Amino acid sequence: MRRGRWAYYFLGWLAAIALLADLLANDRPIVAGYADGVYFPAISSNDRVQVEAAGTPDWAIWPPIPFRASTTDLSQPGYRPPFASPPGGEPAHLLGTDRLGRDTLAGLINGTRVAVCVGVGSLLISLIVGLPLGAVAGFFGNGGLQLRLANLLACGLGATLGLLYALASLLPLVGFGPLFCLMVVLSVGIGVSLCYLVLWPLRKHFGWWQQPIGLPIDWFVLLLLELAVSIPGLVLLIAVLSFVDRPPLYLLVLVIGLLGWTPIARFLRAELLRIRELPYIAAARMGGVGELRLLIRHALPNALGPVAVVASFMVGTSILAEAMLSFLGIGVPSDQVTWGSLLQQSRLRPDAWWLAVFPGLLLTMTVLACNSIRQSR
Repeated sequence: MRRGRWAYYFLGWLAAIALLADLLANDRPIVAGYADGVYFPAISSNDRVQVEAAGTPDWAIWPPIPFRASTTDLSQPGYRPPFASPPGGEPAHLLGTDRLGRDTLAGLINGTRVAVCVGVGSLLISLIVGLPLGAVAGFFGNGGLQLRLANLLACGLGATLGLLYALASLLPLVGFGPLFCLMVVLSVGIGVSLCYLVLWPLRKHFGWWQQPIGLPIDWFVLLLLELAVSIPGLVLLIAVLSFVDRPPLYLLVLVIGLLGWTPIARFLRAELLRIRELPYIAAARMGGVGELRLLIRHALPNALGPVAVVASFMVGTSILAEAMLSFLGIGVPSDQVTWGSLLQQSRLRPDAWWLAVFPGLLLTMTVLACNSIRQSR
C-alpha cells in the first residue's frame, strides 16, 4: 500500500481536476457582480445567458486559465510554443496552442474530464455485467441454481417479447440513446410481468410446470466468455463507432464497458469456485442459510479482492482505448479536445513538441498509476 500511495494521490488529483474543470479553464468568470445581483456564469447556463446579455460586470473573479478548450484565440493563431510572450498584453498560453489557437492547458483539463468519465463509466458498466454473471457461474455452477419451469417460461418469453417490441416500435421513435435503454428495461419488465400473469392460472392444470429445473448457468457464462474473447475488441469497437456519425461520449463509454466485462466475470468465477468449497460455507449451509444469502453475505465479499485488482487495471485500459480512438479520429466528436486528439495534432506538426509531450506524459502517468494500484494490493 505504501509503495503505491503516489498513485492514489495522482488519481485523486485527476478526479479533482475533472470535477473542477469549468472553474479551472473557462472564458467566462466564475463569479460576476452586477447592480442587480451576483451571477455564476461558469457554472449555471441561465446565469451565463444573463451575463452575456448584461455586458461587462462591475466586478468578476476569473478562472486561473481564461480559455476554454474549444475557444479559438484569434489574437494568437497558429502553433505557439509554451510561455511565448503574447502580443499587446493578451493572456499568455502557458503550455502553447494548437493550429487553431486553442489553449493546450485548457485542452488537457478538458481531456482529463473525458478520461475520468470514460474510465469510471466503463468500469461501472463492466461491473454491472460481469459481477452477476461471474457470481452465479462460480457459486452455483451447473444445476446449483434451480427455477420452476413456469417462472423460466415467463421470464424467457416475456424478455423476448419485450425486447422485440422495443426494437421494432420504440427504436424508430426515440433512436438509440439513454432513453431507449430505459424503455428496453421497462418493456422487458412489463413483458415478463404479463407472461407471468398469463401462465400463473395454468399452474393447477399442469403440475409439471411447478417442478424445479437446474439451470446450466456455468455452461452459459463460459459460452458467453468464449464468444466475447474470440471477437477482437479493438476491431469491434472501431466497427461500432464507424456506423455512428459523431458518436457521443456515453456511447463510447457503453461500448468500452460492454467489451471489458470478461476479465471481471472470469476472475470472480474462479475465486468463487474456490470459496464455495471452504468449510465455513458448508457450515453456514448446514445451519440453514439460504443459497442466495450465502452468496451475497458470505461468499461474494471474500471474492472481491481479485476483482478490485482487475478493476484498477481496466480503468487505465479504458482511458488508453479512448485516447487511441481519438488519435485515430473516430472517438468523441472532433470539436471536443481530448488527450488523444492533442496527440493526433502533434503527428500533423512534429515540431509542435508540446502537443505530444504533455498529453503523452499525462496518459503514461495515468496508466502507470492504475497499474501501480494493481501491484500494491
